Amino acid sequence: MTSLPARRSAPAFGAARHAPASIAVLAGDDDASRAHTTELARELMLPLAETAEAGFDLLLALTPEHLELRNRRDPRIHPVYVDFSHLDLRPYSANLSRRQPLARAFGKKTRVIVDATAGYAQDALLLALMGFRVTAIERSPVVAALARDGLQRLTALTGALLTGRLELVGGDARALLPAIAPRPDAIYLDPMFPPKRRKSAAVKKEMRLLRELVGDDTDAPELLTISRGIARDRVVVKRPDDAPPLAPDPSMSLTGKLVRYDVYLVRN
Repeated sequence: MTSLPARRSAPAFGAARHAPASIAVLAGDDDASRAHTTELARELMLPLAETAEAGFDLLLALTPEHLELRNRRDPRIHPVYVDFSHLDLRPYSANLSRRQPLARAFGKKTRVIVDATAGYAQDALLLALMGFRVTAIERSPVVAALARDGLQRLTALTGALLTGRLELVGGDARALLPAIAPRPDAIYLDPMFPPKRRKSAAVKKEMRLLRELVGDDTDAPELLTISRGIARDRVVVKRPDDAPPLAPDPSMSLTGKLVRYDVYLVRN
């Protein structure tokens, strides 16, 4: 597995055009959950809210089932949590097929991948279960905590063996990538898709909150430049099928149903 230096980063809530949302960890009700949430607040460097009415916009709450993010500004919006149970993760299922565009974008020689924009870590999980060794980097501590909880519950529920195959790391990939040793075969970028001119009600609440937490990823071109100097073989960038490439002249592109994978071959 690719190794990275330990690094603690302050919460990154994105470069939104409006004032950033205030966020806290909701204290647990009993001794065990309170100890857990107190430690979580310390790790994320967030305040600990004693009650749900403490005046924060967003609350990270630990329930008996999962870790969830609650939007206190609009009670009509259900809490967001990471759940992989809806995915068909059986060997040789369509999700884990090496014939799909996501897998084909990495070629036949790639073994080690760094997902530098992990988000909720779904693509990182799929790649790991396809047989790649994946290090997933997520710069929002809140998003990383949600993803880690989802992965832990998946392992507990299904017995999926992710040790040695998938590692989730918190931090800014622009700072972490140059310290990677050994260098990965490929780096995967899935920056926030450009916002559409007309907002769609079909946009999932998970993605709306993700954009609020991490911003619009305006530094994605910089991250691509850094990645092209570090990957041994290629950088793969996921884009909407109707969006321009993140950088001109990708070496090749593979198109899926709604997305496109632009491949930038390198020789480092």
